[in-house]
Amino acid sequence: MFGKRLFGTRGIRGPISTKVTPELMLKLGGALAEYVDGGDVVVGRDTRTSGEMLNCAFTAGLLSGGSDAIEIGVVPSPCVAFTTRALGASAGVAITASHNPPADNGIAMYRSDGTEFLTEDEVSMERILFGLGTKASEWEELGEIRRHEPITPYLNAIKKLVKFKGGLKVVVDCANGAGSLTTPRLLREIGCKVVTLNSHPDGHFPGRQPEPQPWNLIDLMYTVREVNADIGLAHDGDADRIAAVDEQGNFIKHDSIIALFAELAIEKAKGGSVVTSVNTSAAIEEVVARSGGKVFRTGLGNFTEAMLEHNACFAAEPGKLVFLELGPWADGVLGAAKLVELMSAEQEPISKIIADRVPDYPMYFKDFECHDEMKDEFMREMRGYIMANVDEVQGVLDVDGLRVDRKNGSWVLVRVSGTEPKARLVVEGRDEKELERLRDIGLRKIGELLKINPQNFT
Repeated sequence: MFGKRLFGTRGIRGPISTKVTPELMLKLGGALAEYVDGGDVVVGRDTRTSGEMLNCAFTAGLLSGGSDAIEIGVVPSPCVAFTTRALGASAGVAITASHNPPADNGIAMYRSDGTEFLTEDEVSMERILFGLGTKASEWEELGEIRRHEPITPYLNAIKKLVKFKGGLKVVVDCANGAGSLTTPRLLREIGCKVVTLNSHPDGHFPGRQPEPQPWNLIDLMYTVREVNADIGLAHDGDADRIAAVDEQGNFIKHDSIIALFAELAIEKAKGGSVVTSVNTSAAIEEVVARSGGKVFRTGLGNFTEAMLEHNACFAAEPGKLVFLELGPWADGVLGAAKLVELMSAEQEPISKIIADRVPDYPMYFKDFECHDEMKDEFMREMRGYIMANVDEVQGVLDVDGLRVDRKNGSWVLVRVSGTEPKARLVVEGRDEKELERLRDIGLRKIGELLKINPQNFT
């Protein structure tokens, strides 16, 4: 079996000085041209300072391999997926490191129908890179660059799907990423009063770190309260993710948003299946079952393959929602529109909509530095330890790390990141006391393995 050496949970990401270098991007461009047999490739990027450099290198590889590059500039990743399908291109590429820090960059690839590359595609790409090699075209067969403006058609497609009565005040924090060019414009065009934060493109991400987690959204929470907004919305660097803050300035759990839209999708389909990742709340199963559906769990970054396998009507992982009425890609821009559409239809505050529909169980989530060379040993040790120390086990899921579900619905997950040098512990309890007990079980061994003083745990 040919294992993957470069591709992680979503494409390739890492520092531009050591991993995602111009040399690698040149080779990837040539490999993709070979893989799509010289077909057209859509190329977009986020706002990172290294984006133009890596774009040029990647495009040079494409042209050398005989593919035409359809350059669409700085756009959200879901716009790349949409445009790839709309133009009938053979593949699409977003040069982005998503929510990673600004010193990183990366690449995500899409099939002709807008789905992210599957494992088989990534393995084939690596076979070309590391095995078969690429073929340079003769001078008369080189590819060409074409340019296309994709944002207006993309936003028009979203507007056709969304019914909105207007009147909501929305604060939007785009993290100075690619969503700055789409989401404020979209929400204004459908009738929202929009207040913006960090919504001018700047690849230094001066306003905040691009991951839309509560600890990075303090300004958004404050602004929602100060301007008396109905909701706050936040993106990551490439706007495939969406996060939300309610009208009181409280962060809305990613899992609550997943559960909300999963239920709506099941109700619309009159049954069916939903795909979500291993690190999400048991509340999703409860909400979906209530509407006559079933939940299938998969590894992070694997929702595309699981969605196809289970013929799902909805798929999501924290912050990333797939609305199939537009296409099979995670779309934070459409997610923003869907949230305001729901509020408009219900004529209720978003906090009440969620409180009425989604159970709220206490959760704990923490990342720990864990270098790539330590990850295998770390997971071996944690597997044995968790299985020996967590009681009342109902089920075990090991598609991505180790998730142990207890009979009462609580659970513990330990996994390592596929895109960053991190290990992660996620715990959900039925109450705070149980959460603390399960959390402490996990932290005890993590501290021992990673040489972390327990006093540093927060």
